[in-house]
Amino acid sequence: MNKEITPVKAGLVQRNKWRLMIGVVILTLVGLVGWKVYDGRYPSWYEEVRLSDGRVITIHQKHEYFDNYGTNQSWVEIDLPELGGKKVWHSYLIPQRVDVVNGTVYVFGRPRGPRQVSYYMYPRNHMVAFKWVGIEFSRVPFLQVPEAIRKYENVYSCIPFERYKQLSLSTKERAWCDPSGEEGQFVKQINLAAYQKLAIGFARADGKVPKSD
Repeated sequence: MNKEITPVKAGLVQRNKWRLMIGVVILTLVGLVGWKVYDGRYPSWYEEVRLSDGRVITIHQKHEYFDNYGTNQSWVEIDLPELGGKKVWHSYLIPQRVDVVNGTVYVFGRPRGPRQVSYYMYPRNHMVAFKWVGIEFSRVPFLQVPEAIRKYENVYSCIPFERYKQLSLSTKERAWCDPSGEEGQFVKQINLAAYQKLAIGFARADGKVPKSD
């Protein structure tokens, strides 16, 4: 014989049902707030990049970012046959370029502030370059990077506003990162002399001179 559900039991079930629903709502809100905080500190996005040989690849960028400072460090996931598949370039730099020349993968970027400048031993050109040497990205003198790929950035060096969708080539060509520097001298086209001047300024602020390549 089936037991009847008494009004007391029915009320208990109803009260627990509402508590469960409220709990789910609270957990959802906590999750959303947590994700918002994480996304603000570690913004990431997928981005199309055109290489100098004409290929278009998709990279994944993630930055550790502080509102009052900017990018502290970054991770760029790159998928290329020259790398043997997906590899991650981690650095304390703002990425500027990913490219391949004669089968060699090159990457470079610039330090955001004095902490990164000091970490890379006060680079003379204020940009720090690496190439893939089979097992890792190894630092090389910036001026050893082929000149043809030292002239322009091809990687988005700022944080895009819309990160929920892939950053396309057309969007990048239409709206590159805003100029930076006191005179707006740092843009997509790389002005080496301006970067060298900036390197001297950072070094002098610490009582140093630029000394690494």
